Amino acid sequence: MARAELRDSLEFLFPDSRIRSKGARPFEVSVPRGGTASAQVLLTGLEPHCRVRARLERKDREVEDARWFRLLAVPVEANTGPVGFIEKNGEVNPHAIRRAPFRVYDAMEPMKGRISSKEGTAVLRLQLPVSRSARRGKKDFTVEIEAGKERATLPLAVYVHGTTVPEAGNNSLPYTNWFSVSHIAERHGLSMWSEPHWRMIGKYAELMAHARQNMFWCPWSLFFVDQKNRPLLDVKRFRRYVKTFSQAGLHYIEGGHVAGRAGGDWDAERFHLQLTGTPATSIQGNAELQGILKQLVTEMDAQGWRDRWVQHVTDEPTQRNAADYRILSGMVRKYMPGVPLLDATMELGLAGSVDYWCPQCQEYQGHRDAFEKQRELGDRVWYYTCCFPGGPWLNRLLDMELLRPALMGWAMARYRLDGFLHWGLNHYKENQDPFRQSVVSHGGSNSLPAGDTHIVYPGKNGPWSSVRLEAQREGFEDYELLRELWKRDPGSADRIVRRALRRFDDYTKNPSTFRKAQTALYEACESTL
Repeated sequence: MARAELRDSLEFLFPDSRIRSKGARPFEVSVPRGGTASAQVLLTGLEPHCRVRARLERKDREVEDARWFRLLAVPVEANTGPVGFIEKNGEVNPHAIRRAPFRVYDAMEPMKGRISSKEGTAVLRLQLPVSRSARRGKKDFTVEIEAGKERATLPLAVYVHGTTVPEAGNNSLPYTNWFSVSHIAERHGLSMWSEPHWRMIGKYAELMAHARQNMFWCPWSLFFVDQKNRPLLDVKRFRRYVKTFSQAGLHYIEGGHVAGRAGGDWDAERFHLQLTGTPATSIQGNAELQGILKQLVTEMDAQGWRDRWVQHVTDEPTQRNAADYRILSGMVRKYMPGVPLLDATMELGLAGSVDYWCPQCQEYQGHRDAFEKQRELGDRVWYYTCCFPGGPWLNRLLDMELLRPALMGWAMARYRLDGFLHWGLNHYKENQDPFRQSVVSHGGSNSLPAGDTHIVYPGKNGPWSSVRLEAQREGFEDYELLRELWKRDPGSADRIVRRALRRFDDYTKNPSTFRKAQTALYEACESTL
């Protein structure tokens, strides 16, 4: 017999998840204006190839704004390591949500009409956008499920709070996920820079904006062509690219990396220009860099983009190559005066050569005083995650609690951090089908952990979101409310945050506890209006 139950949207579900309640218990969701009321529907005991349909109703009428998704389970072949990458050499990460291998529901396929369930379990996701002008108060809904000849009615109460989430844009938390334009073409069977490819890029931009991403990166290789051994900016393509993301609502322009490690060697002491391969700080490198940056600055100023621009120098500089980085960053400043430099780095020896620091969260927490001293000097401090950190730290990997991506925003509010970066929106590896493979080799004995390469999926007609991306979006919405509450009532803001999170590695893992803190946040924001 088929059974159905509403579950929290910040709880990972699995093919072997079971119904907890004996009946259709009322389910309540609290949401601010401008937010999204979300819930998951767990269905078990389905017959093979059972046809399933879902509706949201209010006062016996279907709610047209409701958005339904079928969740697809993806594999977790190995657990994240206690420090990073994946477990190896007998390591055991005690903070993984379950032992690999297993499958977890993450990919969100837009659902129209009925679906056919191939397994005995199915998970649906409901998302109901709440208008910024919505009336405050409780609204009663019912979720109507049809599974073959069986029917289920699940009561849902949505309480809309009087506080409002500000729109994402130039005043919201700076947030970037690096993405692959070539993968957008390849994974959807499109030719690079064809009209269908441009339209698909626009769909990806819209999903990024939905998730509150407000910065888009511009890798140089996409826009510079070789002309008589000289990199020439394709102005027409570059303008259309910026326009595409700007129209979707993304504000900040993130200049791609100037240079990379010589020969791809992590321990290289010198950097080579991305476009020409010339040693970046050589006499020839200086001349080439001046020619490249002059073209970018000319276009930047012609289009009025200077206030929107943030520039990368090179990815993850270390003590090993700090001397070359210092010289190179000075060269970039010379040819791009006034443009802030942002790089993912934990190397405090680079003080004075980077404007926006971006350490991993465990490095920030371990050296907080040192990073805060840089902020006192006028720098900004972001943070990033990737294949590190593992263990108990906040990250957005597939064998971690789904609360962790949501709590990222709370941690950033707790420490007043200035932005977030991740390298993997859709950076699938060659021959990696993200629906069938989550853990991929990273050279040698290292492998990237499940979910690190991507947080969206290449759907049939466009990108599909994930429950992890939605959880992070919700946490970043809360960040905006916490930031405002900290200005008006810092004591209340601090007490509310500490109910959910103390540090990047000390936080609640109970969705119910988090929801109570979240509701307290919304109520506190209302009371200080």
